[in-house]
Formats: sequence, C-alpha cells, structure tokens
Amino acid sequence: MTYGRDILILSIVFLVGSLALNLIGPIWPIYIKDYLHASMTELGFVFSISNGVAAVVQILSGFLSDRYGRRRIHAFGTLLAAFPPLMYALASGWLDLVPWATLAGCATGLYIPIRWAIVADASSNGKMASAYSWTNISWLIGSTVSPFLGGVAADAFGIRFPFFACFVLILAVFPLTLLMRETRRKPQVKSMEAKKEESSEAAGYLFAIVLFSLINIVQGIGIGVTSPVISKFALSKFPELDYTFIGILYAIGFGFASIVVQIPASRCSDRFDRRKVMFWTFLVSSPFFLLFAYSRNFVELVLFMFLSNAILNASWPAFQTLMMEATPSAKWGLVNGVSAMTFWIGLMLGNAFSGILWDGLGTYAPFYASAFAIEASAFLPLWLKETKVKKKKL
Repeated sequence: MTYGRDILILSIVFLVGSLALNLIGPIWPIYIKDYLHASMTELGFVFSISNGVAAVVQILSGFLSDRYGRRRIHAFGTLLAAFPPLMYALASGWLDLVPWATLAGCATGLYIPIRWAIVADASSNGKMASAYSWTNISWLIGSTVSPFLGGVAADAFGIRFPFFACFVLILAVFPLTLLMRETRRKPQVKSMEAKKEESSEAAGYLFAIVLFSLINIVQGIGIGVTSPVISKFALSKFPELDYTFIGILYAIGFGFASIVVQIPASRCSDRFDRRKVMFWTFLVSSPFFLLFAYSRNFVELVLFMFLSNAILNASWPAFQTLMMEATPSAKWGLVNGVSAMTFWIGLMLGNAFSGILWDGLGTYAPFYASAFAIEASAFLPLWLKETKVKKKKL
C-alpha cells in the first residue's frame, strides 16, 4: 500500500501551518516587549515555557503514536494549536500569555514528532532524504512568504491582526488531518535469531540516539539564545525599519535561505558521508550567527542571516535520514519524539538565557553564545556510524 495521498495532505498541512505560524513569528518578540510591557528576561521566559512544555510532551507523543497510531494524536494536536494565537491577541499583559504559551507548547509537542514520523513511514528505502527535503519545502514555502505578509499586515491593520489570521488558518487546516489514513508501520513477528540480533544492536541504537540528542540540545541552545531578540536587535540598531522590513528579514534570511538548499542538500546526503555533511555545514555556518550582530546596514543583516540559516539547514536531510536509518522503523515515532524533545530542551535553555545575556552582558552577548554553540555541535556527528551501504565496484 502506498501513502501518496496522505503525504500530499500532510504537505498541505505543513504549508498552511507554516503560513499561519510565521505570520506572527517576526512580530512576536516586539508584541511581547513593546505592547505587553515585558522585560527582555520576561520575554525569554515566555519563549522558554512554551518550548519547555513542547519538550516534555513530544517524547510521550512519539511513544503513543508508535503504540496506538499517529492519525488521532496528530489531529488533536493540530486542533489545540489553533487557540493560543487567538488568546495572544486578546492579552492585556505579558503574564496573560503564560497559560496559552503552555497550551501552544503542548500542541506542538503532540504533532511535531508525528509529522516527521509519517514522512519516514511513507518513504521507500534510499529515497528518505529526498522525501524529507520535499516535505520540508512545504513548510519552508510558508516561512518564506508569511513573515513578509505578517509584517505588511501588522503595519496596515495593527500588530494584533496577524494573530487573528493565524487562528483562522490553523483552524481551517484541521479538517485535513481527519482525512489522513493511519501510516504507522506495525512491528512484524520476529524469529528468535532476529530477536537476539536486535538485542545485540540495541546498544548501538541507544548510542546513536544519545548523540543525536546532544546535537539537538547544543544546537537548540545556539538557535534559542537569539530567536527572542533578533527582531528587537534589528529595530534597536536600525530604528528606521518598520514591521514590513522585519518580515522581509525573516522571509529571506530564514525561509528562502532554507528552501533553496533542500534539494542540493538531499543529493549531498545521498552521495556523501552524512556525518561529514553535518560537520561541515555546522562548522561553516557558525561564524555568520555572530557576524549578524556586526551588520552595518539592512542588506548585511539579511545577508548574514541568509548565510547562517542556508548553510546550517543544508544538514537537515543528512541528519534526519541518518537518524531514521540508525533506528528501527517500529520506534520511529518515539525516536522523532526524543529528537524533537531534546531540540526543544535546547531551545528552552537558549530562550531562558537570551534575555539574561542581553540584560547582563549587552546586546551582542546572545550572538556570541549562538556562534559558539553551533560551532561546538559540529564535532558530535563524527562519533556517529554511517548507515549508507557503499556500492561495490565491478
């Protein structure tokens, strides 16, 4: 049985979900800081609480989807995700955001690991990297177009308008999740020899999961330490910028930067040692996270953000494919849950330190921390074992 129909529906869910969430992404820190009167430390707290809840929920979601199926949990998480943006728009102070940021983290934790597990479920052997790239493009199209639209809408209709639009889009996509079929691969009955072999390989699976988790935590810190402050930094350094230009910064510097590398990155993943692909992309991208802070004009802001994200995101197909191939298919939901959980733990820690570094050591401090963390993560993939079978020469 093939699941082409379900992958198509999932791609639409990715696209619309990305359009919705990225409408508010660029203006979210500005809204919390300037309109709800939070300090930079309190801003980091709001970000970290959502990511912390997501981290806790994702491993449970992945485990339950392996045992009971992916469809219903995915649909429920998508439905829950619709309501926090509506309540954000109605908040009168930053403390009003806390319960809804908690709910948003719970919703994210429910659906994120399942979406990536569905892609692995439906991928044929040898084509998983390409499947991840094409599915990721659906998400990245939204993150390319939507920040610009969100900035324009905030300038034209007020900063709360994108939150209402986000609520409507997520609610509209929920019925599509109900149309999806179950894709979970049920574990097959194994012989005694197969069970012994699987038991002997368990240590290898565990070691791989630990290393992938460490990469996620370190990179999550590197990304999370700057994500709450990028918009505020750009506006503080270049006060003449408006929300539209902030939207352009995110649209080009993150969305477009990530989308243009997906297909070349999947080919690199299929052709070269995936560990080395991760090593070089992590290492080369790290200086640009710091150079962003030293931008002398808006063009350099966009350029350095573009280069940092384009190079770093070129590692995605290699990372995800190697992780899936290093673990049993019957555990893919759990593995994606652990992976997502550890990344969100890193984001939570990075978010928590972001405002503290900004207030305590200056506006450049989060960017130094980001570059250091990304560079440090480059050496971890070298400890992994390559899973790709080398072709024999005739």
